[in-house]
Amino acid sequence: MRRWAAVLAGALMFALAGCGELPQGVDGDLTDGWHTPPAALQFRPTDGCHADLAETSALGDDRPVSCQDPHVAETFAVADLGEVTTATREAKAFQECSTRANGYVGGDWRTGWLLLQPVFPSDEAWSGGARWVRCDLAETSPSDGTLVRRSSSVRDGLKGAAKLKMTCADAAVQGDQVTGLRTVSCAAEHTSEFAGLFVSKRPTSAAVTSAEMEKGCNAAIARFTGVPNDNTIKNRVGWLGFPPDKDSWRQGDRAVRCFLWLNGEKMTGSYRNAGTKKLKIHYTYR
Repeated sequence: MRRWAAVLAGALMFALAGCGELPQGVDGDLTDGWHTPPAALQFRPTDGCHADLAETSALGDDRPVSCQDPHVAETFAVADLGEVTTATREAKAFQECSTRANGYVGGDWRTGWLLLQPVFPSDEAWSGGARWVRCDLAETSPSDGTLVRRSSSVRDGLKGAAKLKMTCADAAVQGDQVTGLRTVSCAAEHTSEFAGLFVSKRPTSAAVTSAEMEKGCNAAIARFTGVPNDNTIKNRVGWLGFPPDKDSWRQGDRAVRCFLWLNGEKMTGSYRNAGTKKLKIHYTYR
């Protein structure tokens, strides 16, 4: 490389020395006509829908589709995280995406059949200074929690009588496990009804105990039905609790979804504000 540069320099000196005049439009200054190149632009995703759920996104794999076409995930926002570390980015990203999700779907997204997925830049982009998070939502199946392939947007999906809302369902229960959940109209006979949430402070979903879930869900059911949250509530109602999976828990979703359940008894209509006249003491607590 040094040898090539020396030969080139000699050739230039010879050419300039042998010419008395420069061609028209050439001033002999090799630097004054150069413009500063534009700054390199980092990839930043845009709103749209995606065929699959992802944890990271880069220019080469960002292929959004129309939300009217079949898809699994919907990007509803791209937020700036600011100065965060790799260790703290998940918590901040979940908080940012969760707040924006509520406005997008028209209610607390955790009260719908929805999964929130923060999507981060690739490791290379993060190392290069990218500090955004792509906020995605996906619909989940009540029966088994699998992701639903949609052909429409989830925007305003919790407004009015939207089907994405958690409401009434027929629950199949064996022992301490729910083996199936089929959503039905609250006007029809059903065995369970969504009552609300409680947020755990446990570090992992596996650390949530049955006693904690009972206490949290009983409190949510008491608020929903209008019965006192005292030592008689266990003789009035039963509960079903659905914590997030371990990945959602790690990302920041710590809300347990609580359903009113009357030990398999059939209910008709909503039990919101049912009170003690409808929810009498008639269970023996074991």
